[in-house]
Amino acid sequence: MKWALIVVACFLCVSAVTADTWIPSFDALQRWMGTGPTAITGHEAFPELRRKIIQRVQEVGLEFLQENNFPIDMTNTESLDKLLASDPYPYFGFIPDYTASALPDQPAVTWSGKCFKQSSAQVFSDPTNSSQYTLSITLAEPASLLCSDFYLFSTMSGLQLKSFFFKGTHNLTWTLPADVRAAERWDVQTKGIRVFSFPSGELTAVSQLVQTALLFTTELTKGVPEWVAQINLDFLAKYAGIKMTPRANQSVEVDDSLIQSGDFLGIIRLDGLDPMLAWAMGSTTGHTTVALRDPADGQLYITESTVNDSYWPTNGIQKTPYKQWVLQARDAGYQVVHAPLTAANRANFNVTAAWERFDELQGLDYGYHNLLFGWVDTETDNYPCIPPDFTRCLEWQHVEILVGLADRLLPFAADLIFNQGLNHRVNATGLHAAEAVYQAAQQGIAMKDIPPIVESDDWDYQTTRNGVPTTGKSMVCCVFVCNMWKAGGLFDSIGRDTVNCAELTNWDDYVLNILDPAPQRPPQCVAADPTNPLCQLEGAYTLVLNNYSTKPIYSHMAEKCPSLPPYYKKPENC
Repeated sequence: MKWALIVVACFLCVSAVTADTWIPSFDALQRWMGTGPTAITGHEAFPELRRKIIQRVQEVGLEFLQENNFPIDMTNTESLDKLLASDPYPYFGFIPDYTASALPDQPAVTWSGKCFKQSSAQVFSDPTNSSQYTLSITLAEPASLLCSDFYLFSTMSGLQLKSFFFKGTHNLTWTLPADVRAAERWDVQTKGIRVFSFPSGELTAVSQLVQTALLFTTELTKGVPEWVAQINLDFLAKYAGIKMTPRANQSVEVDDSLIQSGDFLGIIRLDGLDPMLAWAMGSTTGHTTVALRDPADGQLYITESTVNDSYWPTNGIQKTPYKQWVLQARDAGYQVVHAPLTAANRANFNVTAAWERFDELQGLDYGYHNLLFGWVDTETDNYPCIPPDFTRCLEWQHVEILVGLADRLLPFAADLIFNQGLNHRVNATGLHAAEAVYQAAQQGIAMKDIPPIVESDDWDYQTTRNGVPTTGKSMVCCVFVCNMWKAGGLFDSIGRDTVNCAELTNWDDYVLNILDPAPQRPPQCVAADPTNPLCQLEGAYTLVLNNYSTKPIYSHMAEKCPSLPPYYKKPENC
């Protein structure tokens, strides 16, 4: 879900564009990012790029609100409270709803707008210029005298934003990029110009954008300021049904002999990113790790796939001595729970084989390449939805235009997050996003059916190891944990090759009944958290793993599973 921040940046980049097609480009993004601390070169590691975009979104969004008589000072509690009180469900509320697709020289598509109850769109080709179209919008029957409708029109290669205040016909010129790819031209001809409607006007959309960006403020800091924790707790409660209460004792020390190889540590940091991932997955964690003891000297390590960020010193698949890891987790503002394997699985866990697998993977970059694809299993039932009624959801149409626009705006990031995964799914290499979608169509695969294609553990990606380009596996945190369990033999009873770890999310990891459902907790853990079935080692707020240790391992698990908030209902085989 980190790619959602790129969408945020795109919306702000084009906020002033109302008459011309905006063609995303890295040069345009560089200009928008400005000079100083948010300037980008294109050589940033992805976490650094993400931090800079978040900071720039906050700056530009706050400036926009101030210019429109909604002054906000993030250092002023009263001012911040005013912003947060202005909308009970602001986070991600700016995302527009897919409304229709208007194909060139075809009958008009119609819909009922928020303001104009009779709305339609039609696209006409220019007979003298194959790269130009006219998008004709006709609006009638306004709901009130002063209402308006705010729209995003987009293809995989460009977009326009437009607010309409008056009824009648409005003609917009649509121009393809000068360097238009054949697949992008095909996209317009066969899929048309997509119409997305914002649920509110520009000022509200930007206010929601700013409030969403504020969730991610701790991406810029080592610790988690309390006001940031509070808005993240508000987000988790309203959007994912996760309620976390304050803990009196924020650190509980246990003898590390209680933690053994294969044991699971579940983590959430109230930094926008982890809560967003939890919302998407139906998990109460945003990060996962697995413990391994060195057979030679018995030292305990925490192994994980993570990134070098403002709060974490090491990048990629790594190991950290347990006591050092706890101190780093405390400084980072982690909530951490320990979930041990059952006694039988601890006895059966092949530590030597797990270490051998770790050595093969150590230093590989975090698994950006399949972050999206391992999570999306279905056409419609994985994309997160927005309260209060949870009927407004992300859709595959959002993803379709996102991958194309990101490919032009940030080609190196798009290759990392989208394109290599798309290429695997169409059995190709080196294709841009639109080209991969076109290739899929030639194979009879619709765009909506591409993300759910099962992510195979056999696939390799162009990645880095310790910063040096290489070919290797791509693993997010939960996929890495599953791989350690698989290497340790815990899936052998069903045939380890029948499970693709790349399809598992955080929730899929900790619901497995290989974990002890009722571990014996040390007295200090019970005293600190009487109602938590697990020992919470760190954190200012309670972390309880939902559905913990309730599912058996089975072949092809987690490959076709829904994850819709707020109830995250799943069939028995998920």
